[in-house]
Amino acid sequence: MIPALIIWLFKKYGRPFFKKYNFSFNRFVVPVRSASVTVLFVAISSMALAQEQTLNYNVLHSGQTVGHLKLQQRKEGDDTFLNVASDVKMRFIFSINVNIREDSHYHDGKLVCSHVSRMVNGKQKANKITKANGETYQLSDDGKISSINQKQISNNLTAMYLKEPVGLSQIYSDNFQQFVQVKQTDSHTYRIDLPDGNYNFYTYTNGVCSKVDIHHSLYTIQIQLT
Repeated sequence: MIPALIIWLFKKYGRPFFKKYNFSFNRFVVPVRSASVTVLFVAISSMALAQEQTLNYNVLHSGQTVGHLKLQQRKEGDDTFLNVASDVKMRFIFSINVNIREDSHYHDGKLVCSHVSRMVNGKQKANKITKANGETYQLSDDGKISSINQKQISNNLTAMYLKEPVGLSQIYSDNFQQFVQVKQTDSHTYRIDLPDGNYNFYTYTNGVCSKVDIHHSLYTIQIQLT
């Protein structure tokens, strides 16, 4: 709209000036039009190549909001980047502040790398990395190196926020660095049993996770889409 207006104003008021002093109008306007088309093309291409989605959740304990969780997905061609950041403050006998950050990078549907970092009251309690390494995945747990004999990981727990796990029987846990079972318990509701004996329920609305019920041995937490 703005480039077209500039050209119209130039035709109306600038052409007489150029004619008076023997300047070529076409030599000036054509580059302007070309530049406008180029800028528009670059803008459209950037929008097509990079797509972003953000989901915001409230974290509740006993009906009270005790924190927030934010999930961001960015797509660039064949690459997908997922980021989850949560901040939870609760009080039992003493106050506890938990900050969790999870990052995942997929390329053409395959998990390339993921990182889980958990801080409790300012101290790091977890630092875990899963990284594709040929026909296997290399695992790092606070610097301790191991591997999992898996050629491709296509879904992890972070991705469960964005897509209902229809037809999946297992999914990768970046925190426990192993696969966990997915069991459908109701329409659009799935149960994940974790290796430490705790379990979660994921509920979906229109294909997106709208609620997570976390059942821990010490507490129960709900994560609700805002």
